[in-house]
Amino acid sequence: MRGVIPTLLLALALGACSQSPPIHEIVRLAGGSIRIPREAIADGEVHFYTFEHDGKNVNFLVRSDGDGTIHTHLDACYACYRYKRGFVVEGSNLVCIACRLEYAVSDEVWDYIGACAPISIHSSIDGDQLVIDRSVIERAARYF
Repeated sequence: MRGVIPTLLLALALGACSQSPPIHEIVRLAGGSIRIPREAIADGEVHFYTFEHDGKNVNFLVRSDGDGTIHTHLDACYACYRYKRGFVVEGSNLVCIACRLEYAVSDEVWDYIGACAPISIHSSIDGDQLVIDRSVIERAARYF
């Protein structure tokens, strides 16, 4: 009986570390890029998306800050990506699920606290759409 409890605790700990990232709203390529209507994301909220690439779910988020500027980030950070937990919105903050660091959604720039901050990815605005090139999102797969 003594060996059962430590073995069970070890199994639970290993299972928690190897969880898969969540699946959010699925987006697909259109003409070599991901395109999201600006009206769907320019509301001051955080929007989570999943792009499927080579059997991996590449998660990212899009937000508009207090000035209305749109930002794109991976749903991962340099320090905690290996835990595959990502971020969650709690109130008006984006919170790392692994280490619990918080970032105000409305802040223009998310200052890095150690290595925990959402990883920025390049995007652009083309007319009324946010555009993320295929190569950008495919390179990001290494974090998932």
